[in-house]
Amino acid sequence: MATHPSTSQAAGGAQAGELEALDQRLVMHPFSALHTQAQREVVVIASAQGITVTDARGRQYLDAGSGLWCANVGHGRRELAQAAMTQMAQTSSIHSFSNFSNEPLVRLSERLLSLAPPQMRRVIYANSGSEANDTQIKLVWRYHNVLGRPAKKKIISRLGGYHGTTIGAGSLTGLPVVHRGFDMPMPGVIHTLAAEYHRRPAHIHSEEAFSRYLAQELDSLIQREGPETVAAFIAEPIMGSAGVIVPPAGYFREISQVLKKHEVLMVADEVITGFGRTGSWFASPGLDYEPDLITIAKGLTSGHLPMSGCLISQKVCDVLYSEVEAAGYLGHGFTASGHPVAAAVALANLNIIQAEGLLDNAQAVGQYLIDQLREALGHHELVGSIRGLGLMIGVEFDQDKAARRAFEDVVRVGSVLSQACLDEGLIVRGGHGRVVAALAPPLILTRSQADEVCERLQRGVRRFTEVLKTEGLLP
Repeated sequence: MATHPSTSQAAGGAQAGELEALDQRLVMHPFSALHTQAQREVVVIASAQGITVTDARGRQYLDAGSGLWCANVGHGRRELAQAAMTQMAQTSSIHSFSNFSNEPLVRLSERLLSLAPPQMRRVIYANSGSEANDTQIKLVWRYHNVLGRPAKKKIISRLGGYHGTTIGAGSLTGLPVVHRGFDMPMPGVIHTLAAEYHRRPAHIHSEEAFSRYLAQELDSLIQREGPETVAAFIAEPIMGSAGVIVPPAGYFREISQVLKKHEVLMVADEVITGFGRTGSWFASPGLDYEPDLITIAKGLTSGHLPMSGCLISQKVCDVLYSEVEAAGYLGHGFTASGHPVAAAVALANLNIIQAEGLLDNAQAVGQYLIDQLREALGHHELVGSIRGLGLMIGVEFDQDKAARRAFEDVVRVGSVLSQACLDEGLIVRGGHGRVVAALAPPLILTRSQADEVCERLQRGVRRFTEVLKTEGLLP
């Protein structure tokens, strides 16, 4: 269970209560049920170190979600704090508009392109994954405009995919909860099927057959829309917020053939999967995904400061830099694009990942954790799938395991699961549209810590099952 405060720790309880009450009155929380927010318990995190976070009442939790998939090198790394302080004293805020730059930005760009797939040539920066994916939309549109294809503007994303919450990126996101009440998605964004083998049609019996089926569906969609109107396809190599959906064998190979046939650009959203999460710097190459553009964020600074970016291929650069009109003036950017302090932190973060061998650790400990989870929970009556790559793992629960039938009240049942894990001192990510315990602990995770994550999840699942039976949510 979560560690409870001692008598001395409890002395801060009054302050914690004050903070919780102020929060309930003053803060509008993202991705929260506003009508019930004032009645829900607020977890005010007071400190975070390594894989552990501690709330204002002294309760400790294992953060098996790395915050929002961010803390690749763990929480509270002093090296990153020192890098920020040193750089802030030197250049606290230098913009990158026009011909202005700064050394951390230049060094970071060089480093990123040395780690990225070989077709990538340039970087443009933003502050969040949403902003970066908005930038991708504009780069795609401009690319086709320069080529004299003004009608080629539609972008295809996938149902269940997550690409952000701004109007553009939120439209790309394939989740009704992001669109609800906001008149989204915007025109010109189309959604195709997710590569979710666990929910495949009953007549498909192999991953390769499912990949061909999905490619045929995509091809038919492009044909219906008109290939001359379809500009790009965006996909996460592994879908994160949907519940860690690993593509079936051959998926991106089949998809790529369709997109190349219709001259549709490929955008890889590596906001979650980048910088070691799956055991490599980027997940795309290992999945036969050769994108024209790559979106990065989260693990770039391990969440210590906001920073994101778009990696741009030679193919796209050749077109964008060929524009003659107005000298190819690019009227796009953000005040803090390429911020020197964030860039310095990102460089220090990449140094830690490399120096501490965190790619190898993510592979080894990730596979160990998956094996332990399968042994501990694989035969559970409600566990329908345990999947993942590196330290990005999903444990999905079905109402009818044999029939691969999902729970009907996903929101309610998913909330029960998350709370049951929290009661055992384990923070997990959920999955929109499905009941999932998504695990993405920091890449510094040890085997003994992996054992503890597995044990706490087991206890959480027991609580979860008992609550479902008590509340009549199981047949």
